[in-house]
Amino acid sequence: MNMKKLLLLVIVCIVSLTIQAQTEHLKFMGIPLTGNIITFQNKLKAKGIKYDAVISKQLKDGGRAFKGTFVGEKANVYVYYNTKTKNVYRAKAVITCSSRTHGDNKYQEFEAMLKKKYSDHVASYNEQDGHPAMSILITDSKMEYTLGFVNLYMTNPPYSFMDEVCLHIDYEDMTNIKNNTNKNMDDL
Repeated sequence: MNMKKLLLLVIVCIVSLTIQAQTEHLKFMGIPLTGNIITFQNKLKAKGIKYDAVISKQLKDGGRAFKGTFVGEKANVYVYYNTKTKNVYRAKAVITCSSRTHGDNKYQEFEAMLKKKYSDHVASYNEQDGHPAMSILITDSKMEYTLGFVNLYMTNPPYSFMDEVCLHIDYEDMTNIKNNTNKNMDDL
C-alpha cells in the first residue's frame, strides 16, 4: 500500500513539473506573451506604451498597434492575438532608423544585447531584404522546452523616399502560436 502511494506521488510530481514547464512563456518587455489582449494592453500601458487607434485600424484583425519607448528607443509596438480567444501569442517593437548606416549600428547594438541576455540559447543568422537577420531559439530555464523565438531583422519600408530602414525585434511564444494555429484550424 505504501509503495502504491509513493508511486502515485511520483507520478503526480512528474505531471505537475511537466505542466509547470509547459506553462512558462516568452516575455516581451517583462510581460509574458499569454493571456488576453486587454490584460496585455493594460500591462503595456503601465509601462508607458500608448495604444495607437489609427494604426490599429489599418492592421488585420488580431493585431494592435502602440507607440512608446523600447529599450530607450522610440518605437512602434505591435501585438498579435487570436481573434476568437483574444489570447496574445506575439509582440514586436519596430524602430525606424534614418539611414542604412544608422540601422546597421542599431542592429549591432541589439544583436549584442540579445546575445548577452540569451547567451545560453541557440542563435542562427541569415538575411532578410538584403539586411542581416538573427533568430534565437529560447528554451525554458531548464532548457527542456522551447518557449519561442526572438527575431532581429531589418526591412525597407515601402513608403520611404529616403534611406530609412526599420529594425524589428520580434518575440513569438511557441505555445500560444500553436494554440492560435489550432484554433484557426478548427474553422477548416
